[in-house]
Amino acid sequence: MSVQLGVQKIENSYSLPYKNLSLLNQKQPTFAKQTMNCPLCGYARTRKHGKTSKGSQRFFCPSCRQTFSETLNTLYYRRQVNKEDIQIVLQSYAEGMSFRGISRISGLAYNTVVRIIQAANQKANSANTED
Repeated sequence: MSVQLGVQKIENSYSLPYKNLSLLNQKQPTFAKQTMNCPLCGYARTRKHGKTSKGSQRFFCPSCRQTFSETLNTLYYRRQVNKEDIQIVLQSYAEGMSFRGISRISGLAYNTVVRIIQAANQKANSANTED
């Protein structure tokens, strides 16, 4: 007794697998260039310049000859703390927890917690004065 598996025989097995060549001639999607305007001088054609130790992209401005990262002017700039840990610290502070309590639950040093909260307050105050 033989069992059929529902396999159909292909007549032209040596032909190209793409019978419709229009699929090959279509324009392939291109990757968008990651460019950033220089926050120091405003020059639009900056170049990539490696990565930081935390993995964020660094850029080089040929106009002012300065390097900067994509985290410049953010709360994460020059911090060796994960974004998740910073969010835990800020969320705990918003809920009214003490600095030492935040330090215990996050595993960060007390001074690190204080500096993160001070930087967040400074950013919030500067954003309020600009409005």
